[in-house]
Amino acid sequence: MTDYVLLSDISNGSYLKLAMARRGERPRESTHYACNSLESYKTAISDFLEAQDKPRLAGAAISAAGWERGGVIQLPNHGFSIDRADMRGFLDTPRINLVNDFVAKALAIPRLHGNECEKICGGDAVEEQVIAVIGPHNGLGMSALVPDGMGGWTAMPTEGGHSDLAPTSDIEEAVLRVLIDKYGHVSRERVISIPGVADIWAALAQIEGDDARAPSIEEIIALASTGDPRGKQAIDLSMGWFAAMASDVALILGARGGVYLAGDLLDMIGDLFDVDAFVRRYSDKGRLSNYVSEIPVYRTLAPDMEIIGLATLFD
Repeated sequence: MTDYVLLSDISNGSYLKLAMARRGERPRESTHYACNSLESYKTAISDFLEAQDKPRLAGAAISAAGWERGGVIQLPNHGFSIDRADMRGFLDTPRINLVNDFVAKALAIPRLHGNECEKICGGDAVEEQVIAVIGPHNGLGMSALVPDGMGGWTAMPTEGGHSDLAPTSDIEEAVLRVLIDKYGHVSRERVISIPGVADIWAALAQIEGDDARAPSIEEIIALASTGDPRGKQAIDLSMGWFAAMASDVALILGARGGVYLAGDLLDMIGDLFDVDAFVRRYSDKGRLSNYVSEIPVYRTLAPDMEIIGLATLFD
């Protein structure tokens, strides 16, 4: 029986990641393919397997920014769906795992090397305690790892990114009012995400009486990097709300195993991420400030975390 498994992440809206690994081993770096339809998805897999000398697969795992329902996972970023039964036939393997992309990221945490995450604040992680993983990309993902008592972990899927947004300052309240007028219900994802930073920028412009078109996230980052006040404030507000969410999650889950920050927005803003401001907001929890301050916060640095996490399903 073959030991190879196919690993596929299709959570990014512009490309597909594919990797191969032996069961129980961490995969090497992934290969990227353009993907905008089920047909192009299957073509990419066929080309990839051809390049790997067409190994007979023990199984495959697919992660996406969606949830499985009835053996089907919808791909909102790509406009099609993946059916488990169809993929079984296509890949000629009985085992197909369909996984939310942030669950896959969470599963990767215990497999990260020492240089693949950096500590931002907090004390030492407590062994065999809950670990929280949160991160902004096109949306705001969240998952948790719970120790199973046998040296392994169980991933808990959540939709915490859609919890209600709460302001703690006059400017946050003013931004929230603008977003309520625009969306009605305003979740944390509306401000802690790539499109969320643009929405904050547009709200600040409206508050200041400026009807300028909201720039792209790349333009906002470029403006902030040159000292533009509104661009910098939009990023700072987003990251302030992110810090508040991180400490809320630490409290709700009792995540004494640590809080891990992941997601492409952090990579995009780079040095504009104000660590000191993040730590102050994260630690500001009134009577529970000491409790939260002892919980370590890490920033993940590893690429392809979804792929690393998917491989653990075949241990």
